[in-house]
Amino acid sequence: MIIEKLNIDDLPQVLELYNNLTPFETPISKSIETYEKMLMDENYYLAVAKEDTKIIGTALGICCRSLEVSFLVIEDVVVKDGLRGKGVGKKLMKALDEFSKAKNCAYSILVSSSHREAAHKFYENSGFVDEVRGFRKVYDQHRRKNGV
Repeated sequence: MIIEKLNIDDLPQVLELYNNLTPFETPISKSIETYEKMLMDENYYLAVAKEDTKIIGTALGICCRSLEVSFLVIEDVVVKDGLRGKGVGKKLMKALDEFSKAKNCAYSILVSSSHREAAHKFYENSGFVDEVRGFRKVYDQHRRKNGV
């Protein structure tokens, strides 16, 4: 298994992975447009785990800057069903840690839905602590209705 930055040819596989997790599909044309914007921004890192040519996991890191420090926001951590607990997520998180350090981020943050207890255990095992309270405001009601 290798971890590398997503390239445009891998996008259909990543979308398939996302669509297995969420009850809605993202049009490929919109995703290509979004990816192209991310590619131009050095503060985005979309890591993919590959086994041969198959995408088996993904994780997105976004370096943000406040007045005092830089920090990493982590989103879209997804590992293919049947491969969870086999080190894929651990390697993806390590890649995000390396990206974060290269960007001189002071810390990483992420938000996880309250019902995702197995994911919470994974994040704790990855060095995250549940010592803050997170809030989310949803602007896309379609996604809210579909549980995202």
